[in-house]
Amino acid sequence: MKIKKRGYVFPLILLATISIAFFIITLVQLQSSHHNQLMHLNSYQQALNVAYSVNVDIIGEIREKQWANRFFKGKPVIRTGQKLFGTTYDMAVEDHEPDKCTFNVKIRTTIGEKRNLFYWRQRYVPNMLDFTRVSFPVFFGEFPPELFEPAKKAEIDKLVDDALQKAADNQNKVTQIVKNISTKPTPQDILKELGAIPPGKSSTDIQDSAQPRPAATKPPTKESTATKPKTSDLVTEIRTFIDPLDTQSFPVAGKNICGSDLMIRDAPWGNVIGQIPPYTGGVQVSGLQGDFFEVSYNGKSGYSHINYVEVPGHTPSGIEPPRPPGAPPPL
Repeated sequence: MKIKKRGYVFPLILLATISIAFFIITLVQLQSSHHNQLMHLNSYQQALNVAYSVNVDIIGEIREKQWANRFFKGKPVIRTGQKLFGTTYDMAVEDHEPDKCTFNVKIRTTIGEKRNLFYWRQRYVPNMLDFTRVSFPVFFGEFPPELFEPAKKAEIDKLVDDALQKAADNQNKVTQIVKNISTKPTPQDILKELGAIPPGKSSTDIQDSAQPRPAATKPPTKESTATKPKTSDLVTEIRTFIDPLDTQSFPVAGKNICGSDLMIRDAPWGNVIGQIPPYTGGVQVSGLQGDFFEVSYNGKSGYSHINYVEVPGHTPSGIEPPRPPGAPPPL
């Protein structure tokens, strides 16, 4: 007997079509969600990059004038509606504890309808010899954008103060815990001190928890038998790498060692303003600038090349130096 199946074809096609439609809709929703997440991440990253760049500029501006002459000394400086990398930002910088070189920076960025507020509390390092640490952050965080407004200053400062105080309190607790566990003889004692035993478990469930801690090992040390160099030998060796001119004390008396007039210029490789006769002494040398001595002779003060001027500790080569392009020719 032959069974007719024509009545089932249309429902099957309809069910397959609906299934495919739902599958496509799901894919579109997933793609849209993923795209929105990427856009949000890119927007946040751009906001953070702008805020960080502005903060670096602020530190550079302080560095340019030094802390005693900082541009926000005595009163906050607020700049609004600034532009950078296609982003609008507002900036506020002010003293926090001037005697400790501490200051606050608030930067609020606006990208489209999205706003972010980044906050730095920083300590400036007023040390001209240390270019690696111009400043360091005491605190960094992100807050609601409305806290940028001057009327909210006390509110945001309190949030930062509370966070720093909490961190300080936690640090004291951590220090005490480290001190306590350093005296515990076994792992189970350490776990009890830390409160790290999972619920429903005991220290006996942990393998080797009752085993005593291994003794601290000390690396073997052995006194070196190598001959120690003498300090005087080290000083002599170091001096071989130092140009005597680098340690020369000025002013000193100098002498023209060449057999012709030595030019005095108004600047290194500048215009010739005077001359020193051949083999003439009594030249007053008051300093060094590059390859030129600062000299004075017969009422003229200027610069003469070190290849022709003899001073104590420096024997000039007498070799004519190459004249750079654009330097005025000799008279």
